[in-house]
Amino acid sequence: MLKVPELAGKVAIVTGSSSGIGYRLAVGLAEQGVKVVVNSRKLERLEAVCREIKGLGGEVLPVQADVRDPEQVAALVEQTLGRFGTVHFLINNAGGTFWAPAEEISPNGWRAVVDTNLTSAFLVSRAVFPEMRKNGYGVIINVSSVAAFEPGSSVHYSAAKAGVVQLTRILAIEWGRYGIRVNCVVPGAIMTAASRFARDPEFARRVAERVPLGRIGTPDDVLGPVLFLLSDAAAYVSGAALRIDGGLRGGLD
Repeated sequence: MLKVPELAGKVAIVTGSSSGIGYRLAVGLAEQGVKVVVNSRKLERLEAVCREIKGLGGEVLPVQADVRDPEQVAALVEQTLGRFGTVHFLINNAGGTFWAPAEEISPNGWRAVVDTNLTSAFLVSRAVFPEMRKNGYGVIINVSSVAAFEPGSSVHYSAAKAGVVQLTRILAIEWGRYGIRVNCVVPGAIMTAASRFARDPEFARRVAERVPLGRIGTPDDVLGPVLFLLSDAAAYVSGAALRIDGGLRGGLD
């Protein structure tokens, strides 16, 4: 991965960074010299990412927090400021879902998925806003999904990820005056250990056939665009939703 010199020494929070895309983003930022705050609901899940970042000689702060809870989000940001003094970047990556047809999704199931994927992004963004406004600078990147635009996923997940896109656009409008850029990445078929692509090779093959580039993506394919959006090269990019899907035709079904 190419070096982005202006990122070195900055401070980033990456939510949901114990595995998958969030893990790779946290390590990738550390490779750029960024001081990284990693987050999960269970502290022990952060041991691997912390070990890898420290092995690179990087600075990392693990914080246990449920980012659906405003009080725990406030504590996450407070610990970040206590350790590193400020925060420059936020990557709202926390997410999760379960598949079910609409008629079988309970109100609690709906709230759990919407809160994990959408409400958390709002809460953490709101919590870092005062520090970014004070600095006159900040970059927020929200992680959505092609489910925001394409069929194939359950309604609660699709609605939440569509909400993430619109959240991005509105925050970019409201907070641009303070020097804060807000963008969104929209991954398509990405291979992680917990993904269906890893568990079901036949499913992965079918989806790959609908990708013009001919393969399932990897977390590295998400890292490059994220580094671009954090960099000075994207200084005039805000409110964007960047699809990272190899040209996927249709949804992930």
